[in-house]
Amino acid sequence: MPYYSWRDVVRDLEPNPSLPAGMARQSIVGDGGMLCMHEAFPNLKCAPHQHEAEQFSIVLKGRMRFVIGSEDRVLGSGEVAHIPSNIAHSIESLEEYVQVLDVFVPRRPDIVARLQAMAAR
Repeated sequence: MPYYSWRDVVRDLEPNPSLPAGMARQSIVGDGGMLCMHEAFPNLKCAPHQHEAEQFSIVLKGRMRFVIGSEDRVLGSGEVAHIPSNIAHSIESLEEYVQVLDVFVPRRPDIVARLQAMAAR
């Protein structure tokens, strides 16, 4: 399917190994990459983690602290974080709602597996 509307994409709200409590995710999966619309509710802290996928995080609403390797920065609407493959990183939503569009290349197998499990219900 070549066209999507976020209002029609399933929203994952259940905490799981790839989604911490306090976040929601919608995912559009292609052959080699994926888009994930993430919502982070106020005062979310995500533990440091890393994955094979290279990641670009585009902040659409609110402000979020990113720690990528040893670099720490708060980004606001219109700013982008680039997280190279296999680099430890974490996020914090501070005191406001945040919406971030993440681009992952290649696709993240943990998120794909979660989508498959949700579809099997």
